[in-house]
Amino acid sequence: MSGIFTFIAGEIEENIQQFSRQADTCDRVVGNIRQGAAPIQNGAWIGKGAEAFKQELVTRVFPQMMELIAAITGFGGKLGNALNIMRNADKMVQGIVGQVSGIFEKIF
Repeated sequence: MSGIFTFIAGEIEENIQQFSRQADTCDRVVGNIRQGAAPIQNGAWIGKGAEAFKQELVTRVFPQMMELIAAITGFGGKLGNALNIMRNADKMVQGIVGQVSGIFEKIF
């Protein structure tokens, strides 16, 4: 007997993998921004504008990107947890249905 939730498990797994890929992409973007900004942060650009730009990167851009990555990763993880709960519930239902059908087979 196939499980009740089996038909959607594959789609959920695909979504989890997609969230993981999106988090990886965001992480690469942050790395690229850090790499691109390194010369500016190391003095290639000076003045009030440079300081304001560095401050924005350090206090807003990088922290918000890291929050985004954490949210994406967390959502994917929670989706994985939900999938495990559904699989366990499906197994329990299969066991109960198997027991009931065994009882009916003995009766009839």
